[in-house]
Amino acid sequence: MIKLAIIGAGSVVFSRNLTGDLLSYPEFRQATFCYMDIDSDRAQVAAGLCRRLALAADAKPVIQCTTNRRCALEGADVVINVVQIGGFGSTLVDFEIPRKYGLNFTIADTTGPGGIMRALRTWPMLQGLCRDMSELCPNATLLNYSNPMSMNMKAINALGITRAVGLCHSVQSTLHVLARYLGEPADAITYTCAGINHMAFFLTLARDGQDLYPRLFAAMHDPRVYNTNKVRFELLKLLGYFVTESSEHNAEYNPWFIPRGAKAIARHNIPIDEYLRRCDAATREFEHMRELSVATQPLAHRHSGEYCAHIVRALLGGAPARIYGNMPNGHAIANLPADAIVEAPTRVDASGIHFEPVGHLPPQLVAYVQPHVSQQELFLRAVLEGRRDCIYQAMAFDPLTAASLSLDNIVQLCDELIAAHGKLLPPLVKTARFGFASHPSLPTVDVQQLQANRRAEQERMQRGAVKQWRLIGPMFPTHGSELSLATPTAIEHSGWLTPDGSPADTTLWRQAEADPRGLVDLSQHLGRHEWAIAYGWACVPVACACETTLRCGSDDGIKIWVNGSLVHEHEIGRAFTPCEDAIPIQLRAGDNHIVVKIDNYTGDWAFGVYLDALAANA
Repeated sequence: MIKLAIIGAGSVVFSRNLTGDLLSYPEFRQATFCYMDIDSDRAQVAAGLCRRLALAADAKPVIQCTTNRRCALEGADVVINVVQIGGFGSTLVDFEIPRKYGLNFTIADTTGPGGIMRALRTWPMLQGLCRDMSELCPNATLLNYSNPMSMNMKAINALGITRAVGLCHSVQSTLHVLARYLGEPADAITYTCAGINHMAFFLTLARDGQDLYPRLFAAMHDPRVYNTNKVRFELLKLLGYFVTESSEHNAEYNPWFIPRGAKAIARHNIPIDEYLRRCDAATREFEHMRELSVATQPLAHRHSGEYCAHIVRALLGGAPARIYGNMPNGHAIANLPADAIVEAPTRVDASGIHFEPVGHLPPQLVAYVQPHVSQQELFLRAVLEGRRDCIYQAMAFDPLTAASLSLDNIVQLCDELIAAHGKLLPPLVKTARFGFASHPSLPTVDVQQLQANRRAEQERMQRGAVKQWRLIGPMFPTHGSELSLATPTAIEHSGWLTPDGSPADTTLWRQAEADPRGLVDLSQHLGRHEWAIAYGWACVPVACACETTLRCGSDDGIKIWVNGSLVHEHEIGRAFTPCEDAIPIQLRAGDNHIVVKIDNYTGDWAFGVYLDALAANA
């Protein structure tokens, strides 16, 4: 029977989803699943989840668990790489050291300083993985989910593993986003995407032969649509095509948003440090997965939408699959380099994995992706030749970094990051035809201290929580209207806020108090409701007028007025995280009135508001 080796299986949510998808097909219900991670506890959790999933699928797979990569690879037919090298500590370094230079990021896993450092950390592992695959499973296919996708796939191909494809869920997830905007079933839409990972574009978008782009442009002018994806819609205005990865990702791939400062960041709902918050959530999620892994009852599964199971079935002679993969370009995109790693329509069958030709990308899309294609090549040259100057150059041509730092500071930033990651990186000691002075003796970074500092900063911000609130709700969309922050309600009429910003009619508002994290649980105070809207109002006195930062978290979308002026609107479906959005505001001496509007799609319903001015005085 087929053997699947999952390397880095301690990424348990990924492992669970991929395993559940595979076990949903009869041909994999007696397969061997080998879960490998250097953290034996995490590998055991992944294996335990497989056992629960197998019970639900009435499957009898062979389940193996190991910390030895060579044991996992021996005889494997398919290798799935979901490794992240360095864990949260290294990720924190990639955010905090650039922050010293004035650089802020949302995700930092694809390109720029964070993406380049992550690729450098991953290179030694990929060297070992590819060497071991060549020896122990030379005919296996490698499915890579590890970011940065393009640079990792560049490395994998340079290391001789050509039966490989990089996989991401951005195309299929964005298709569903567009389907909602257009009011069409996703499976009725035909489309072609191409570009590079996280920067591919929907080149065609149609139903029954009719171009859907005119309707998408029209939908963009509806605030209920635009406010959910501001960066991507701004890029649509400029480039004429919709990009396949999220607004938070694409905010850091260009010079037009984050380098423009705090007001632009707030105006476009750009969640700085989003990936750090996701790491916090992943830590909590792992504990939940641990509990599930030792439970006795079956673990139900719904297909995740990932391509993995479709690919493996097709390679084994099942129905051919059409996916979007990341591989060397060849001739798929005529006006990108043949050796660039691109994302394009891909056919998978028993003969292998093959791109379908796309033709030429529009020139403006080439201009958008080209700096990042160059980073792929400079990264590869750096690791193959030990060239530190190639890392300097890769960062210097990163659009966000170039818009923010001088060349001297870019070189120093690189050196500080290289020193901080230390032995996780390959040797980078050579330079050629490079005139800037490097800083090879910079001290290493105390990662534990960085983590302690971050916890202290989180606690400081949460000390600024607005605790006392009055609430009103739930309210529901009128017949035929969709739920959003723009949905009209009975109280939101002309004159509903007084000149000082407080609600004109407060008779039905009920008191509520935030919990120690600053969270106001609307489900607790107003009852569990879905597709609903509620409002909160707080009066915050301050001694002196001041400029400060208002931070908020919400589940789901949030709209905020301060003293009668709208300061923030973020239509989004998300779980509550304290201080996720940051908005510069002006407070006046005396009473300040904060009014929030919260919508809820499904599940939990909550919000929290925090003021740096309160934290400073706590």
